[in-house]
Amino acid sequence: MRKAAYRLVRNTPPALVYVIFLLLLVLATAPAFRPVLFGLSVDDLLQLRCFSPV
Repeated sequence: MRKAAYRLVRNTPPALVYVIFLLLLVLATAPAFRPVLFGLSVDDLLQLRCFSPV
C-alpha cells in the first residue's frame, strides 16, 4: 500500500498538483468574489444588513 502511494506521488506531474491546488483555492474563495463579479443583489444587501455584527 505504501509503495503504491509513493509510486503515485512520484509519477504525478507537478503541474497537475498546482492545477488542483489552484482549483481548490478558487472554489474556496468563490463566495467572497461573487458580489465583485456579478454585483450586489438585494439578497446580498439584506444579508450584509441583517447578519453583520453591530
